[in-house]
Amino acid sequence: MPSEPETLSQGPGEPDEKQLCVSCLFPNEPLAHFCAKCGAPITSYAATGPFESIFAEGHVYRQAVERPRSFVVVLGVWLLFGSMALTGAVMPFIGNEFGIQNFLFGAFMIPISVVMIWKTTRSYFAHPRTKDERLDG
Repeated sequence: MPSEPETLSQGPGEPDEKQLCVSCLFPNEPLAHFCAKCGAPITSYAATGPFESIFAEGHVYRQAVERPRSFVVVLGVWLLFGSMALTGAVMPFIGNEFGIQNFLFGAFMIPISVVMIWKTTRSYFAHPRTKDERLDG
């Protein structure tokens, strides 16, 4: 009798199959939209879903702050969050005319802006780029 053809032990879509993150190469569950290790968006739904797009945008900010790859990123963070800090510094002075909410909003914006600027600048100078990274991007 002829023997039956051997079947593969794992077919496509088996539970042991993992989806790799393009950012850190961590194996994730097949239905995951974000990486369990670094939080990077994995699927296109992660960037188009209503709440998921907020998390995907947050990942971009975290990556810029934690691993700025060029001086342009640091400069952009300084411009973006520097203007927020300046606005926050002006808000307490006009807060008396427009209510306490402007004062509180300004007081809330200053520390967030300063922390983002400080962390980005510190990360950029603490992790200098290698020659290969400069040639790649």
